[in-house]
Amino acid sequence: MINSNKLNIKLSSMSLHWNNPRGNDFAPWLEKVKSIGYDGVTCFPEAGLDTFLDKPAVLNGLLKNAGIELAAVAIQLNEKEDVFNQVLDLMNETGSENLVCIVHGANDKTPETYKQYAETINRIGEITLKRGIYSHLHNNSDSIVRNFTDWKQMLPLIDPSKVFFMADTGHATKDFDEKPYSERAISFLNEHWDKIRYLEFKDFNDITDLDTPLGEGFCDYPGIFSLMKERGYSGWITIEQNQNNGLSLGRSPELCAQISLDYVRNGLV
Repeated sequence: MINSNKLNIKLSSMSLHWNNPRGNDFAPWLEKVKSIGYDGVTCFPEAGLDTFLDKPAVLNGLLKNAGIELAAVAIQLNEKEDVFNQVLDLMNETGSENLVCIVHGANDKTPETYKQYAETINRIGEITLKRGIYSHLHNNSDSIVRNFTDWKQMLPLIDPSKVFFMADTGHATKDFDEKPYSERAISFLNEHWDKIRYLEFKDFNDITDLDTPLGEGFCDYPGIFSLMKERGYSGWITIEQNQNNGLSLGRSPELCAQISLDYVRNGLV
């Protein structure tokens, strides 16, 4: 855990970075993440957590044995109701508070589309808050909130008492194309800082795309670290890459995870 006068931060490793370990690979992965120095993991219900949806106590035992927490669960906004309820049960069992709601395929954007997605995320937020879980709308490449323009359309429709802000800094750097690369994530954070309660850190460049260790892309992390220290941030940061299939210049998931962890720790001292 990172501690300073203003910061009390835990760092999580995203399962996607490790190609979503599951089954017999899941417990050894937790041990590996812990050995590198992370405090937690972030996972998907359909890839990794699927084994535990009907037995959350088993997952809780594995987490405790590894000394690792479940920082967040990333779920599709249109997930089936039975899976959604199982995810909430699993999160309550493990003490996880961050639900990340992802939208894929939101390409036909009209005022009615924005309204429909906002109503859905508001309804989800109302349900999860009653169970002590905070819902966040995730920005990604084919999302309803891909760029600044989308956010301006969605903001008036989102109930801030039910839905909480987050930022995926890698996707912001890639997709918030109304500004130059280096200004994209930091501009969003500056504008919405007082509403943000959860962060996902990844980076982007033209060679390794979103499979880029932190500090090797276009995102202005020195500016983000300064903002965090100036304004204060407490809670989880999930560090991720969009899989590791050789795009990161042939480096292993372990090495990339270590590079990114060290980069954040050094930047927030």
